[in-house]
Amino acid sequence: MICPVCGKKTVRKRDLYHYSESGLENVFLETDIYKCKCGEIIPDIPNIHGLHELVAKDLVRRESPLNGKELKFLRKQMRLKASELAQLLSVHKVTLSRWENGSEKISMGYDKLIRFLYTQMLQEKCNTILKIIDGIRHIRPGAKRIKIVIPKKEIKDAVCHL
Repeated sequence: MICPVCGKKTVRKRDLYHYSESGLENVFLETDIYKCKCGEIIPDIPNIHGLHELVAKDLVRRESPLNGKELKFLRKQMRLKASELAQLLSVHKVTLSRWENGSEKISMGYDKLIRFLYTQMLQEKCNTILKIIDGIRHIRPGAKRIKIVIPKKEIKDAVCHL
């Protein structure tokens, strides 16, 4: 791999990479890392959306309470604006902001509710995928091809990152 900063060849090494780009302080990846003499470090992350889903699942399963950065990470994984999550939780958006910036702790009840919300959203996404997979079982060799018509609204909402 060529360094995007200086244009020289990098050296590949399997190592632990501190994935601070996630916004979390405690995420480390076992991955190939490309290092350059100029100091640039480039991790090999082939599926960033899948990686973020794994991090979110780990956060939901933990025994420790969520901190503000973890809450913000989960909110972003749920693809919700702060105001949208605040409305779902029936809290003021200022309260959610205080939770996310760490100036106020998240109560145990809201902590669990946030985890359940994430889990529910993930389950709904997975069920949609399972319905598609279930349809694959019914493929018949002689079946007639039909026109595919996709409504505009579905096209707009068709973004799904697995």
